Amino acid sequence: MALYEPALRYFLAVYETGSVNAAARRLFVAGSAVSRQVARLEKEAGAPLFVRLPSGVVPTEAGHAFAGFARRVIRDAGRLVDQIHERRGADTLISLASSSGIGYEFLPRVAADYRGLHGGVRFELHVTDPLAATHMVRDGAADVAVTFNIAIERGVRIAYSTPAPLRAVVRAGHELAGRASVNLAELLPYPLVLNPPRTTNRQLLDVLSAAQGTPIEPVLVCDNPGAMVRFIGRGDAVGVIGMISVGAHVAAGEVVAIRLRDRELRQRTLQVQTQAGRHLPAAVQEFVDTLVAALETTEV
Repeated sequence: MALYEPALRYFLAVYETGSVNAAARRLFVAGSAVSRQVARLEKEAGAPLFVRLPSGVVPTEAGHAFAGFARRVIRDAGRLVDQIHERRGADTLISLASSSGIGYEFLPRVAADYRGLHGGVRFELHVTDPLAATHMVRDGAADVAVTFNIAIERGVRIAYSTPAPLRAVVRAGHELAGRASVNLAELLPYPLVLNPPRTTNRQLLDVLSAAQGTPIEPVLVCDNPGAMVRFIGRGDAVGVIGMISVGAHVAAGEVVAIRLRDRELRQRTLQVQTQAGRHLPAAVQEFVDTLVAALETTEV
C-alpha cells in the first residue's frame, strides 16, 4: 500500500502530460477517475490547480506549487520505506516496473533466481509502457525500472544502459529465415506483427515508415511477446521485436531473429533505472547488481 495519497500521482500525470486523457492512458485508468481525483485535490487545496482549455489543461500558479509538494511527499514516502526495509533486512519488498518486452519473461526469471538465493525478498512487478515505467521510478512508485528508451528522461539515474536494436522475427522455415540481414522495405510484402504505438520499437518503425513514404498496416498489434511469437509461428507473418523479448523462443527453435540493416531501427537502448538522488536499500542495490550482471550475459 502506498504511504501517500494515490491522487498525487494522478495529479502529476495530468501536470506532466497537459491532458486528463493522456494522464489516464499513462495510468491505465478511466479519464473520469483522473478528473474526480484532481477535482477533489482542488477542493481540498481551495484553489484551481489547472486552467481547462479545449486542447487540454495548463497548470495555475497554485498547480505549479502543488506539483513540488506532490513530488516531495512521494519522495519522502519512498525514503521512509527504504529506512524500514534497511532495518528489517530479511523481508524486503522490491517494486519493479518494466516494459512488456522484458516484463513477461526475462525479468520474472531474474527475480525468481534472485529470490532462490534470498528467500526473504518479495517482488511487485508492474508491466506497462516504457515511459510509464520510467515515470514510476522517477515518482517513487517503483524501486527499479527496466525499460527501453529513445530519449533522455530527467529524474532518473541510469544504472545500466546497452544498445537494443530491433530484429525481424519469423518462423523457422520462413523464406526469410536463412537471411543474415534484411531491411524494412523487404518486410513490407509480408503480414506484419507489431507492438502498440506507445512502445519504443513501434515509434521507431512509424518514424522510418513515414520518412520512406511506406505506410505500415499490421495484421496483429500486441504487447505480449509470447502471443506475438505464437501468431508468427502459424504462418508467414513477420514481427519486428527486440531480441531480449524473444530470446527464449529463438533458443527453443520456435522462431528465427534476423538483423535489421536500417540505422533508425537500432536507435534505442535498454536501461536499468532508479530514482535520481535516492540511496537504495542494500537489498534493492544487490538486486540491481544481479540484474545488470544478467543483462551483460544476455543478447539484447
